[in-house]
Amino acid sequence: MTARPAAFSPSADPACIAPGECLLLPVSRGTLLFAVEGHVRVVEPPRWVAEQMLPVYQHLDAGQAHQVDAEGWVQVLALDGVPARVARLTPPAPTSALAVGLRALWRAALARLARVGRISGPTALR
Repeated sequence: MTARPAAFSPSADPACIAPGECLLLPVSRGTLLFAVEGHVRVVEPPRWVAEQMLPVYQHLDAGQAHQVDAEGWVQVLALDGVPARVARLTPPAPTSALAVGLRALWRAALARLARVGRISGPTALR
């Protein structure tokens, strides 16, 4: 098995993986890997569970997707002796905590104003 680093950008066409080849992808948490053609195995970084390192992997057929749970390097292996194509969709860039807080405050204020507008007024008492 030969391994090679990913040679495509998130906006490029799906990467083609030859049979017996392993594609190494640097991914962030929430990245979606989509098997366009072929059968692949996605191997995520191992995780600590009860003082043991456990491998995390998923088999994907054509048309199936897998969301990566942890940041790190992911291996994508082509199985069944046929070439495979895999697309990588990166999650949207995180926004700052301040922006998230301000949006939540704005939504709460609009909801409060809407409730006050419905309750007050002479028509609400009739």
